[in-house]
Amino acid sequence: MKEAGRPEATDAVITDRTALCVCVKTADCIPVLLYDTRQRIVAAVHAGWRGTVSRIAQKTIREMRPIDSHDLHAIIGPGISLEWFEVGNEVYEAFLQEGFPMERIARLFPFAGGSDRWHIDLWEANKWLLQQMGVEDIFVEGTCTRSSMDFYSARRETINTGRNYNGIFINP
Repeated sequence: MKEAGRPEATDAVITDRTALCVCVKTADCIPVLLYDTRQRIVAAVHAGWRGTVSRIAQKTIREMRPIDSHDLHAIIGPGISLEWFEVGNEVYEAFLQEGFPMERIARLFPFAGGSDRWHIDLWEANKWLLQQMGVEDIFVEGTCTRSSMDFYSARRETINTGRNYNGIFINP
């Protein structure tokens, strides 16, 4: 596999080497782990809202060059949930402009100040992206990093918190 960029500036890592764990670190962003059973290739993807809007999971799958999307398996790991991921109108508009199914990934939640606020479901947005690539075997882990004290959360603890490592490897 080719090398691209410094690790800290990379949102996806792909390998076909056995026993080499590829990881991404998150603190509310969504980790997407991919495995192609036929080619024996794995990938770890860091999908924050910007990466999700720019379709990082789909770009990673294209780079993996799967022979058949039925050979791809995905895990969407712990990250911030719809209930906790409040966004401004500019983030909502970014998803809308990029053709995301807003009725599937966005909800208005009441706000104490009177006006409702948009919330985005990054798990569902990434699941939709994977489905658009033909991936059928998708497991959504479903733990919210903001509400679970078992994980670091930038929204709960500020950006200076620790990071959660999410990795995948090919068994020799």
